[in-house]
Amino acid sequence: MSGAGTLILSIDLELDLEHQDNRLQQRLDDLRTRLVDLTKAYRVPATWAVADPALSVATESILAADCGHEIAVLGQRAWLGPGCGRARLGRELARRFAGARKAGIPVGTLALRDVDQILDLDLLLDHGITAIRGPAVDTPRLARKLGTPPIRFGLWQTPAAVRIPPRTAWWLPAAWVVRHEIKQAIRQQSLAHFEIDAAQIVAAPDHSLGLIAATLEFAAAKREAGLLAIASIGQIAARLLSVRTAAPSRSILQPAA
Repeated sequence: MSGAGTLILSIDLELDLEHQDNRLQQRLDDLRTRLVDLTKAYRVPATWAVADPALSVATESILAADCGHEIAVLGQRAWLGPGCGRARLGRELARRFAGARKAGIPVGTLALRDVDQILDLDLLLDHGITAIRGPAVDTPRLARKLGTPPIRFGLWQTPAAVRIPPRTAWWLPAAWVVRHEIKQAIRQQSLAHFEIDAAQIVAAPDHSLGLIAATLEFAAAKREAGLLAIASIGQIAARLLSVRTAAPSRSILQPAA
């Protein structure tokens, strides 16, 4: 896999707190089933963020797909935003992360939805968190502008994720933009990161699912050609954190030979 680019797919699988009702929840469950089937068909591992992995009805079906999926905790302003305080943050982290591990679900990634950053990084370390994903952005240009934060205190912060479908100019099809980002990651031996926010596409999922299916098919073909690695956030974080002292000449995004 030497010389390959790397792709991460994140999926946020929760409705907005203010828009939850039984009808939308059923649509979300249907969408989740379709997304699980797509990732399984193309053998694409993804990082699925849910509010509480031990309690989520989605966890079992996601892990049962058996294609390297990771379950992450979806962090929202309601419990980790400004004003929540360290005591509450500590309690919520313990409930969501320790509770998942007690249920036999390995979790080490915190995916932020509506909070830009967390200042209490020491609390994240105390609860075994090794990776943080910030809120997704609408365009690849903004993602490149934000760049990749450095590894701090044993925490990997992912490059900004571009939301699927991305916001594009009228003359640029979304599918072209997504493929261009994957091709660029391959050329530059860098990382492309895309995010699917189920809450944003659940009302009319068919168009977005077509783009998602085309993206997975394209990525899987590049992987089979030896040009692209596809991994979860947790997999990459573990690799990066384990080789921080490796020689600079070796790309730490690539698996060992």
